[in-house]
Amino acid sequence: MALRRKVTLNDIAGACGVSRATVSLVLRGSPLVHADTRQRVEDEMRRQGYVYNRAAAGLRRRESSSIALVINDLSNPFFAEFAAGVDEALAAAGYVTLLGSSGESAERQQAVLGTLLEYHPAAIILSPAEVSEASRVARVIGRSTPLLVFNRRLVGDAPTDFAYDFLGLDNRAGARQATEHLLALGHRRIAFFGGHLDSSSCRERRLGYQDAMREAGIEPEPQWTVESAPTRLEAAAQTGALFVRDPAPTAAVCYNDAVALGLMQGLIRRGRHPGHDFAVTGFDDIPEAAVSAPPLTTVGVEPRARGRQAATLALQRVRDPGAAHAPVIVPVRLIERGSTCPPPA
Repeated sequence: MALRRKVTLNDIAGACGVSRATVSLVLRGSPLVHADTRQRVEDEMRRQGYVYNRAAAGLRRRESSSIALVINDLSNPFFAEFAAGVDEALAAAGYVTLLGSSGESAERQQAVLGTLLEYHPAAIILSPAEVSEASRVARVIGRSTPLLVFNRRLVGDAPTDFAYDFLGLDNRAGARQATEHLLALGHRRIAFFGGHLDSSSCRERRLGYQDAMREAGIEPEPQWTVESAPTRLEAAAQTGALFVRDPAPTAAVCYNDAVALGLMQGLIRRGRHPGHDFAVTGFDDIPEAAVSAPPLTTVGVEPRARGRQAATLALQRVRDPGAAHAPVIVPVRLIERGSTCPPPA
């Protein structure tokens, strides 16, 4: 079957008896077009099924009305909230969001970035996959498209002519607050649970945990550190690693809320009761944290607000490409709920 020919501006103009320039003005929402003419042109576009090629129009005007957002894990509710915040801020500014996901694969990330760049976005917001090399990201993005990196830092040195903005969380301080909270409750055998050391955010949170433990005169034992993918299912599956030696930990500082919720499920399967005989803290304060059973003590970072902030910073770079690049680190705060408790007698 033959492919249907693409409808053009000339087709619309000819059917309406107006110039191509008039049709273009209608597409741009110009007030110079009479209301009756505008209605006639819009009706004809719908009748013929005309699709506006926004990317091509942006190239002709040397501007773009889109921002690309690449997320490392869309299954994590934190990033769903973050993406919603980005989209809210971009929509308010008249931009659309081009969304892609790397699924924690640096190779997939390269392909996604390359494809999104074909749409000529005004800027890119990237939450990097684990082990994302600065040099590889620079090769695919180039120097002309502004880049904002969120939370995880790129690995290795970037080319000297490749500068990007960075928005991060105070990961180290947040994990320290969570650990100090557990210490204040009387815990001394505290684990750090979940995440991979290949992730800069995990390294920073683990350092915060170690800071608090050592300041309390406690050297964390190797078996108290359990790595896992930062997901609920993997965390639940790894719960048994906390109890391979006796005495086992009585509390855990978790890499993020998804890990904490998975750990609580794993504990319940083992006959433990989070918030009663084992204390758990998370990191992120996703919406589910407040309504879990028990409600999760966590480090609040306001993910939707961080999305709006990332979009605002990206738009500022679009409007002022020559501004100095300075990393922005957001303070965090501990939110105490029912998943933490003193150690069992």
